[in-house]
Amino acid sequence: MSQSTSGRGAAKRNGDLERIVLDELGWSISGFAKRIRERCAANGLPRPVSRSTVSRWFADAQPGWELAVAACDVLTRACKRQVTPESLGWPSEDMDVAEQALQYGDLGHAVRMLQRLWQMDSVPRSAAVRRMPFAAVPSAVEALVMLPDTEVVGRGQRRVSVADIELLDAHTDLYGRTDARHGGGQFRSVFAGFLAAYAVPLLEGGFSTKRGRLLYGSVADAVLALASMAYDDHLPGLAQRYDLQAMRLAQAIGDRGRLARGCIHQARLAAVRGDGREVLTHARSAAVAAAGAPALVRAYVAVTEARAWAYNRDGAQCRAAVERARTAFDRAGRGSDPRWLGWLDRPELEGQAAWALAMAGLVEEGERALKVAMDLPRERTRDSVELLITGAELARLRGDLGEREELLAKAETAAQRLESRRLARRLADAAAGGPLHDF
Repeated sequence: MSQSTSGRGAAKRNGDLERIVLDELGWSISGFAKRIRERCAANGLPRPVSRSTVSRWFADAQPGWELAVAACDVLTRACKRQVTPESLGWPSEDMDVAEQALQYGDLGHAVRMLQRLWQMDSVPRSAAVRRMPFAAVPSAVEALVMLPDTEVVGRGQRRVSVADIELLDAHTDLYGRTDARHGGGQFRSVFAGFLAAYAVPLLEGGFSTKRGRLLYGSVADAVLALASMAYDDHLPGLAQRYDLQAMRLAQAIGDRGRLARGCIHQARLAAVRGDGREVLTHARSAAVAAAGAPALVRAYVAVTEARAWAYNRDGAQCRAAVERARTAFDRAGRGSDPRWLGWLDRPELEGQAAWALAMAGLVEEGERALKVAMDLPRERTRDSVELLITGAELARLRGDLGEREELLAKAETAAQRLESRRLARRLADAAAGGPLHDF
């Protein structure tokens, strides 16, 4: 992209940029320009950056977004703290990445989009992230029908080790647990910042095909965890874009289970629009993707399909899908289940089934499922609030308004420790006396 002046006067200088480059780091202008060129080349987007380019930035010209990202990445690594375009007085990217991240491109495109999304999302309460529009949900058809990539080899200088990937997995697990306890709005920006600083060098590193499959799968898990956090923070536009990049990574390595998980995420986003047909289409796409997948994946897909049928008010199909989910779950646990689905235990499965059965108006069956779900571990605070809301709905369907109010009061109290705008909205809707209509 080309540089353009900011219009704030030729005499004004970007003192923050000068201070960091010249004083804090002790670099020359030419040295800074060289580092940015190298970063752009490593990202697969070579750009001409000269001493005069950086001098214009010091004089308060503004770089295009791609150069701004490269410059901030160089400074972040050198300073060992996050340096964002906003902190240097440069405009934040919004519509550019918002539009590009909805494109289902090649593997390099997905990696570039993730780098940019992570950098934007690492800024707490970023205005650009919150303005990101929720577009028409991208079709999952291409992800489902395209073959895996023939080459997933990395040719960078840094060799990616198994320990690098294990550390990434450990952070994904950690933030998944904190998300369940504290809500998606609490630590998402911290996790995004970690991925911007840690995962990007891995994706740009050197690795074999075998290790590349492990790396891309691990990154896909992290991205899907971020998408869940964004969904919980009521940011469907951001969740949508994260999900699409994760699905591209899953398609690249031929991982149908992770593709199914992406389709499940798309189903719940379709419910934000209130489009029952689209919800069911994505749920059925997950079932197509999961054919031949491990039993636990099939259980997750089937209980999602039950929820989709319930959303469309088809009780018979909902009941049948719940039974398929339970049958598949009973066959799981024999060593082939993916690590990214370790959170799907019996209480979680029955909790989702209880919601579906309640939504379908199957009260007695829903209450039986809810009873099993109440054995949920105490640290999964958000899930506990969800169960209380489901219980309140079942009480409403039975006509027991006293129990309904009691359960909603408990849910309100438990939710005070959560930063979840999605749950806050659900509780407000329930307090207003309406039936369940969330997915």
